[in-house]
Amino acid sequence: MATRMPGRSIRWIPVFTLANGHEVQLAVHEIVGAEEGPVLGLVAGIHGDEPLGVEMVRRALDAIDPATLTGSVLALPVANPYALQAARRNTPLDMMNLNRVFPGDPGGMLTEQLAHVIRREFLPRIQYLIDYHSGGTFPTVDYIYLDERDPDLSRAYGCEYLYRSQGFAGTLTGEARQLGIPSIVSELGGGGHRDEYYIAKGFGGALSVMRHLGMIPGEAVRAERQWVFDELVTIRPSQGGTLISHVEVERLGGRVAGGTVLGEVRNAATFELLETLRAPYDSSILILVREGVSTVDPGDYAYMIGNAAGAVEM
Repeated sequence: MATRMPGRSIRWIPVFTLANGHEVQLAVHEIVGAEEGPVLGLVAGIHGDEPLGVEMVRRALDAIDPATLTGSVLALPVANPYALQAARRNTPLDMMNLNRVFPGDPGGMLTEQLAHVIRREFLPRIQYLIDYHSGGTFPTVDYIYLDERDPDLSRAYGCEYLYRSQGFAGTLTGEARQLGIPSIVSELGGGGHRDEYYIAKGFGGALSVMRHLGMIPGEAVRAERQWVFDELVTIRPSQGGTLISHVEVERLGGRVAGGTVLGEVRNAATFELLETLRAPYDSSILILVREGVSTVDPGDYAYMIGNAAGAVEM
């Protein structure tokens, strides 16, 4: 029997060559523990305007001691290198959203080829997945997607709000779940607000999941109160301009009455009030908010609001 050698390594996965001659590769970090056990995958940077996830993965890996690890951790910190370089949600070379094209296509557009390589080279090697996202450039968000096939795994991540949803077609997590891989979609932080708080929450969640799986010593750290909700609406302005927000990031997870003004959109040139955005439910949970003043186009994410009426405490 081969001796298991604990340690760290980085493997580069080739994807394609661009017209300018650049070789696009994906860096996959691997930490091998001293004992056989579960294989946890960590992925960040699917959307290039969400750099917090990259830092959450770095800190999680830095906190792991291979000598006391049972199992292995595989991490893909930058799933979409050119989107990260451009700080854009979509791949700038073809403007496709990587998180809507899985399982990808080896003969498709650039982003579809990228998804194909991740599906082929990364997903088959893991048994559990944490997929890191955030609110992006302006919004700040705080919740996770609940995996109903393994709710204890989701609870172990430690977030207060868990959204029960089938998700969107073409996502990394949707593909992982089709392969039978229990998955957590982490939606934490963004907008440049409370970065350290959310980074700590994100990489701490990964360590808590590892404790739950018996990969590292200790007990999982769960939130004192956790709520599962089934109804979540994204409030998008129909008019573009300057969004003046009436809710602060510190109020995320709090509840407001239906009709509460969340923000107002004004014409940036004339200052005319174009639209008022209000809380839609009698009791509305603040899941994603914008703080201060930001630019919006029609259809942008402005707020995400959960319906407290159907929320159930776990």
